[in-house]
Amino acid sequence: MLLAPSWYALQQLISIFEKCCNDLCWICNVNKTKCAVVNPLDKTRIVSKSFSHFCINGQFVQFVDELRYLGHIITSNLHDDADVNREIRDMYMLCEPTC
Repeated sequence: MLLAPSWYALQQLISIFEKCCNDLCWICNVNKTKCAVVNPLDKTRIVSKSFSHFCINGQFVQFVDELRYLGHIITSNLHDDADVNREIRDMYMLCEPTC
């Protein structure tokens, strides 16, 4: 997971990541790589709704509103409703009596 305060800073991190992958002969699966823009908690700050796409090895990274990381759902609005609902569903499936 890469975190950055701006589009430019994240593109710089991606460039460093790309260089390290090339040095180690690794390939980044861009189809599994996602990008989410997290809105600031401070509502007075303005965040652009459109960003230029990030590029890894000439392929564009897909933007999403929510993604899974280490088994948890992270959303762009920083609410945990989707993750809590997933936990409730999982617990219900474990506790459901079988006939």
